[in-house]
Formats: sequence, C-alpha cells, structure tokens
Amino acid sequence: MKSARLYAAEHNIEVDQIPLFSLDALSVEYDNGCCAIAIDPNRIESYADENTKIAHELGHCLYGGFYSRLTPLYTREKHEYKANVWAVKFLVPWDELHEAIHNGITEPRELAEYFSVTEAFINLALEYYLERKDYSLD
Repeated sequence: MKSARLYAAEHNIEVDQIPLFSLDALSVEYDNGCCAIAIDPNRIESYADENTKIAHELGHCLYGGFYSRLTPLYTREKHEYKANVWAVKFLVPWDELHEAIHNGITEPRELAEYFSVTEAFINLALEYYLERKDYSLD
C-alpha cells in the first residue's frame, strides 16, 4: 500500500487539513516551485478517499500542472487528466495491478481495498490502463 501523505512528507510537500469552501482538496505552488496541499477534513470519507485526493494533488505538484479559474476549460481538463495519470501510476502501478488480478483480486471493490484507493479511482485506473493505454490482462 502506498501512502500519498507519506510520499508528500518525504518530498517536503506540506499537506494541511483546512476547511475549504467548495473543494475537497487543492494544491498551490509558491516560492520557486515549492508546493503545498490543502485537504478539507470534513470531506474525507475514508483513508482511501484521503489517499486518492492527496495523490491527485501530488500529480499537480510534481508535473507543474497548475491553473486558475481564468484558464480555458480545455487547458484545465488537460491538467486534471495529467494529475490523474500521475496518481494512477503512483497508487496503482500497472505491474502491481496486473499481478493482483492474476492472483484472483478481480472485483473493483476488492482492488480498491487492496490498493487503498476509492472504487471510483480503481475504475479510473482500469480505464486508463485497459482502454487508453490498451494494456492486456493476458
């Protein structure tokens, strides 16, 4: 199990619990490329939920994908996609997912529990690997 919070700490990326008005979590860049993450503790449903949200924000921090409300929608969608891809590759690496499935862990709920992510996130990972990347489970 990979911990996004631990990864953030090891890479000097502060994660603060702060009530947010309309978001579950956000990341900001400051001082020469440093990054910080805020996550609303009232919107965390489980460890898997927190792990998934922090990993997504780490994706923004580590590839530099920040935008503002004034950024065109197409550009924002590209940044969100890249953050999701980073989070998928970090939390659910293809080789580990492939091995888990071949070891009989096949239901999305079971896979999500195995990787400590949400079921929606495991579905995103499966879509990314099987449909976008065209990887095979054979």
